[in-house]
Amino acid sequence: MNSPLSSQQDIAFENIFKQISKAICLTEKDIHLLRSKLHPKLIKASEIIHSQGSVCNFEAYIQKGILRSFYTINGNERIIQFFEEGQWVGDFKSFVSRKPSKITIQAIEDCELYVLSKDGVNILSDQILNWDKIGEIFYKNLFIQKDRDTESLLTSTPEERYSFFLENKPKLVNRIPQYFIAQYIGVQPESLSRIRKRIFKK
Repeated sequence: MNSPLSSQQDIAFENIFKQISKAICLTEKDIHLLRSKLHPKLIKASEIIHSQGSVCNFEAYIQKGILRSFYTINGNERIIQFFEEGQWVGDFKSFVSRKPSKITIQAIEDCELYVLSKDGVNILSDQILNWDKIGEIFYKNLFIQKDRDTESLLTSTPEERYSFFLENKPKLVNRIPQYFIAQYIGVQPESLSRIRKRIFKK
């Protein structure tokens, strides 16, 4: 009989394989290799998994939990993105360029991650046919998301940004502390409270 941990890992691996199989065909040998390079990692809420100034050496699939990435400028934090179940987390620009990161990544909740190291990704790229296609699709989607967030930051009001967050991340609203959401849309917590009241009155 499988242990609960083993069953959870099987579910996570199945989710990861389904994602990847949408882009490329995996043989049984490929699946075995991929599974050998994915390493489970449990992290606690508030734990930092990547620090500003270091080179990012991992990509991690989120099976459970929420994380945030943020800049620290003159001692002030500005959240760039929230990551949730079913997504991959990391500083992908640093991962590819091998340059020090400008962001920090921190868990908001207790998280269950499945980590691919830089060396592991290199082995997968060498041994799995068309693996680089995964990267092309992944980074294309990442850059589209980044451009959308940048455009929103430059052209949208905080109320519009909060409305967009509600529309696109409805399941996260009650899981993320309001002061983090305020950081994300660029206002003080008390301003977010007023924005919430205006929106819910409409």
